[in-house]
Amino acid sequence: MEEAVFKMKKIETLSTLKSRFRNNALSVALLFMILITGALNEGAFAEDNKAPDFRLDTIDGKQVSLNSFKGKPVLLWFMALSCPSCAAQADIVKQIKAEYGGKIDILVIDMLGDTKADLQNFISNKGSPDWKTAIDTDRVSIKYGITVVDSTVILDGNGNIAYKNLGPASFQSVKDAVSKSLSIPLVQ
Repeated sequence: MEEAVFKMKKIETLSTLKSRFRNNALSVALLFMILITGALNEGAFAEDNKAPDFRLDTIDGKQVSLNSFKGKPVLLWFMALSCPSCAAQADIVKQIKAEYGGKIDILVIDMLGDTKADLQNFISNKGSPDWKTAIDTDRVSIKYGITVVDSTVILDGNGNIAYKNLGPASFQSVKDAVSKSLSIPLVQ
C-alpha cells in the first residue's frame, strides 16, 4: 500500500514539474519573441529615423515612392485582406483622413499579395478612393521592420519616421502622431 501511495506522489510530482516547465518554457519563448520584435523595430531604420526608400506600383497602375510624399506626412498602413482586425483599422484610417483631409496622404500596403481586384473591392467597401493602395513587391514591410499585419507607420513631411506601431493602433495614438508630424517644420 505504501508503495502505491509513493508511486502516486511521484507521478503527481512529475506532472507538476512538467506543468511548471511548460509554463516556464512558454514564458521564456514569449519573452524571447518580445525581445526579438523590439530589436527588429529598433534596427529597422537609421538612428536619425530617415525612412527607407521604396518604389511600388499602385493597384490603379501608378508608381509611388518615398519621394512621392515629400512635403506632407503620409500614413503607411500595412495590411492584408485575411487580417481580422484590418476592417476596424480601416475605419480608424478613414477617420484620420477625414479629420486631416489633404494635409496627409494614405498609402495602403498589402503584405500578403492579395489580388488587385480583391484589394480594389476592399478599398471600395471599407476605405476611400483617394487612398493609394499597392501590393508590397519592394519588401517595404521588411525595410520598415514590420513583423505584424495591421501595422501603421507615419512619415513626416521630411521623410522621417515619426510613428511606428506594430499591430492595430488606436485612433488617439494615430491622431496624436499625425498632429505631431504636421507640426514639424519642413527642411528645404
